[in-house]
Amino acid sequence: MSSFKIKILVSLGFLIIMGVFITQGLYIYKNYNKEEAEFHRGVTIALRNTANEIAKYNEVKLPEKDLIKRDSSHVYEVNVNSPIDQTILVYYLETELDKQGINTVFEYGIYDCNTNELIISECCISTKENEAPLVKKVKKVKRAKKKLSYYFVVRFPEKESMIFKEMKPMVFSSGLVFIACLIFTLAIFVILRQKRYSELMRDFINNMTHEFKTPISSIKIASDVIYHHPLIEEDKRLSQYAKIIKDQNQRLNDQVEKVLQIAKMESSTFQLKKETIAVNDLIRQIGSQYSFRLGDEGGSFEIHLDAKLDKLKVDKFHFTNIISNLIDNAVKYSKKIPEISIFTRNKDQNLLEIEIQDKGVGIPPDDQDKLFEKFYRVSTGDVHNVKGFGIGLYYVKRICEAHGFELNLHSIYGEGTSVFITCKIES
Repeated sequence: MSSFKIKILVSLGFLIIMGVFITQGLYIYKNYNKEEAEFHRGVTIALRNTANEIAKYNEVKLPEKDLIKRDSSHVYEVNVNSPIDQTILVYYLETELDKQGINTVFEYGIYDCNTNELIISECCISTKENEAPLVKKVKKVKRAKKKLSYYFVVRFPEKESMIFKEMKPMVFSSGLVFIACLIFTLAIFVILRQKRYSELMRDFINNMTHEFKTPISSIKIASDVIYHHPLIEEDKRLSQYAKIIKDQNQRLNDQVEKVLQIAKMESSTFQLKKETIAVNDLIRQIGSQYSFRLGDEGGSFEIHLDAKLDKLKVDKFHFTNIISNLIDNAVKYSKKIPEISIFTRNKDQNLLEIEIQDKGVGIPPDDQDKLFEKFYRVSTGDVHNVKGFGIGLYYVKRICEAHGFELNLHSIYGEGTSVFITCKIES
């Protein structure tokens, strides 16, 4: 994925997260206002019922206007037009608030028209049934002279706490959403940082392997000249040394090519150059190289081309590489005498299956799922006779995915391994 597309995705993700935060904030704000309106409604009903009970007790009528006045969001003033008994007021306040489900701390004050003072109880808690309200000692506050002679004031100092308590499930769920968005944001930054490190590592490997190509080419030319020099050919020991230099240089070149192909394949510019080929002919051509080599070592390489329909549209270079990689692996992990077989068969009119089979050491069940991962190699303990970087089978998997092939493996530890590539036939 290009850097431009990643920037767009990150920007969209950031906008979505900000949108979630704003939506959650508005949702909480809206619900808080709803709960506050419900609280106000309940308090108004409780205070009106309390005023009615006091009026009945005093056998007077309540004023028709301005019975309840809201001085602030916490404070309510109730005009009753008759003397107020503290005990009766406390009882009815506690009872009526409890009926409305308002079980929170409140303060109340009774206006004394003789002294122009508001006598306030510090705390009166609405308690459970059959429990008397708890009233703490009072304090007196001077009030400006009003037209009203008899009124009482109720204040709810912990109103916000009660509302947020009612909203606890919603606040909790919003908190979880906030944490999830925060973790997602951190994950994006970590992924971007890891991507940057990965790009730096890939660029370093590309540059390093490209730098290797020049000395490898020089060594190849020099080793060919030395190997075919008449004086070297006459001396068996020197000829053997020259052959070792040539073979090891070729091996190093093959590994560098693999690394370059992996890097190219993982770049955003990687594209397959597909052409129609006859798979049987290509496998016959590849197999001829291995038949001579394995025959010299006392091994066997059998080819069974049973597929009648063998036309595929593939990138010939990469397809040849994956078949060669699989055969190389079969040879590497064989027992003392390699026994390799390769099959082609038609599963139906639309599918071609290629099987590379060996009777080697096999793969332990625990390693089979990880075998096609990058840099993964099956553990062989302290034995290091099998060389490689663990990128050959990863390369095979990526090329198969790029072509849309199905790649499967069947292995029995100690008996051998079969790798299957299922391809769609070119019509």
